[in-house]
Amino acid sequence: IDSPENLVTDRVTENTLSVSWDPVEADIDRYVVSYTSVDGETKQFPVRKDQSSTVLTGLNPGVEYKVYVWAEKGDRESKKADTKAPTDIDSPKNLVTDQVTENTLSVSWDPVQANIDRYIVSYTSADGETREVPVSKEKSSTVLTGLRPGMEYKVHVWAQKGTQESRKANTKAPTETREVPVSKEKSSTVLTGLRPGVEYKIDVWAQKGAQDSRKANTKAPTENTATISWDPVQADIDRYMVRYTSADGETREIPVRKEKSSTVLTGLRPGVEYTVHVWAQKGARESKKAKTKAPTEIDSPKNLVTNRVTENTATISWDPVRATIDRYMVRYTSADGETKEIPVSKDQSSTVLTGLKPGMEYTIHVWAQKGAQESKKADTKAITGTEVQLQRGQQRFELQDLEQGVTYPISLVAFKGDRRSRSISTTLSTVDARFPHPSDCSQVQQNTNAASGLYTIYLNGDASRPMQVYCDMDTDGGGWIVFQRRNTGQLDFFKRWRSYVEGFGDPMKEFWLGMISENQEGLDKLHNLTTGTPTRYEVRADLQTANESAYAVYDFFQVASSKERYKLSVGKYRGTAGDALTYHNGWKFTTFDRDNDIALSNCALTHHGGWWYKNCHLANPNGKYGETKHSEGVNWEPWKGHEFSIPYVELKIRPFGYSRDRFSGRKKRKPKEAIERWIKTPLII
Repeated sequence: IDSPENLVTDRVTENTLSVSWDPVEADIDRYVVSYTSVDGETKQFPVRKDQSSTVLTGLNPGVEYKVYVWAEKGDRESKKADTKAPTDIDSPKNLVTDQVTENTLSVSWDPVQANIDRYIVSYTSADGETREVPVSKEKSSTVLTGLRPGMEYKVHVWAQKGTQESRKANTKAPTETREVPVSKEKSSTVLTGLRPGVEYKIDVWAQKGAQDSRKANTKAPTENTATISWDPVQADIDRYMVRYTSADGETREIPVRKEKSSTVLTGLRPGVEYTVHVWAQKGARESKKAKTKAPTEIDSPKNLVTNRVTENTATISWDPVRATIDRYMVRYTSADGETKEIPVSKDQSSTVLTGLKPGMEYTIHVWAQKGAQESKKADTKAITGTEVQLQRGQQRFELQDLEQGVTYPISLVAFKGDRRSRSISTTLSTVDARFPHPSDCSQVQQNTNAASGLYTIYLNGDASRPMQVYCDMDTDGGGWIVFQRRNTGQLDFFKRWRSYVEGFGDPMKEFWLGMISENQEGLDKLHNLTTGTPTRYEVRADLQTANESAYAVYDFFQVASSKERYKLSVGKYRGTAGDALTYHNGWKFTTFDRDNDIALSNCALTHHGGWWYKNCHLANPNGKYGETKHSEGVNWEPWKGHEFSIPYVELKIRPFGYSRDRFSGRKKRKPKEAIERWIKTPLII
């Protein structure tokens, strides 16, 4: 068979490219097109024999593909024609401006997917002056400086790789006008710092009382919240706006009702100082901004434990704090009131307490310090070694109420009057937890935890990455991490993108993998739990009405990264509720303010939820609770259709194929199991 000739590519976009070729002369059955990316991923599909072009879709931005085309007849193939074609770099998305002052403004954008060299930011004033600044490819924000007050700027951002450039994202932003207060006794003033040959518009007005939202202040800060209050304005306004920015530049903005003069900032990071601005809005008009600082408290050390306790020493350890600190402080107080305090380096998370008294209970406190700031104190207790006097003929003693996974040194000495023998010693260890840092609820369960409830797990078993989750230890053998629950309708799930990324709700009630972890966010938790680990996870949906229940299990579950908009992957279905999730397989997460579905409208907006919508859904567990309008409620279409809102839904994951019965053959021991020590050779005293 002759080979296709003149293979060319054109009409290239970020994720598609068109290929065409001269048709062969031979009578054939089909053409076959194969394309391979630089990282080795290959796809192949047939093309009808009467066609000589096709469009490759689903490509990655900024990637070079090698394309092959050949003809087939039966089991015979022609030689392959080939060519190379790079896709376009994708454009930065969601370009926004904030933190605007008289002469600066901050711009931020969603990073591109392509591998690039840099971003370029261009900003042009209304009178035509243009500047360009390069921005590192790792960054997705920058601050434009040297701007002029009261001037509108057009801002463009695009990505570069070699000579390739993405399409430009653009937005507009006016800088604030400059205001000069003048004493009430004066009726003239001099404006300085003006530019030659420029026309200025000047407004003069009188003020009495507070016209701006001034005197903002901070009170009652915690590790991750702060209350901001301000003096209300006298003018008739639509709302207040509150913007808070961390020391490293992360910014959030929230509206506050005009009747209120305070709000609580949530989701803050421990030990970080935030700059807070408050201003009033009416229509397109804004007041000047009031400013205050809000430093959060240092977070407290967690999981303080004692081990390797002897007669006069004890080793203690804890999970390090997230905040930047100067040191840890350890205080230990004996039952008779003697107290000692020692500093510990900020890089350490354990220390040995020395000079303790035998048989004494100590109360131990650990906290973090940064300058004059101190975290809350973590506390625990430790009992040093105890001396026990045995009877002359006694050759056996039972040690009880010991700690799990602890090694105890034991010494034996004989006395007669004021004379004593040499001491003989040994060490005994109690059974340790099978998983000291369980990576999921199945390992928590194997550590002899049988009750459902809140537990701390550690991503990939890493002690520095704790996460508090709700474990279902009852359903189908247990070991499930629950990441969503609907059962009362008291919590509104019609949330913006940021809320789903961060998580919300109470894990003991209704929630979406809520704000219960120290350093992970909602959808990021699902990504980190299911990706980058050798463990394969399955997902289960439990559905209930007043009289019925059903379930659906999929033998694979994975959530991609934020860069891929948390794309969903699920495996094969089994269960009684019907297969609703396969329809959503391969789709990105959508909320009413971040549309990633393929419908003409925004599915999250029309179906009152946040989900891996396609066009639009067969499953809508985050829909409007109790809503019976078509496809707007809490739906699982194969079970109850689109017009029945399911009153109880739980979504959960665990390792594929896990069963509590697989591990029940291993002899279990109680955490405080007694140890018996038999003395084989009698002592003759």
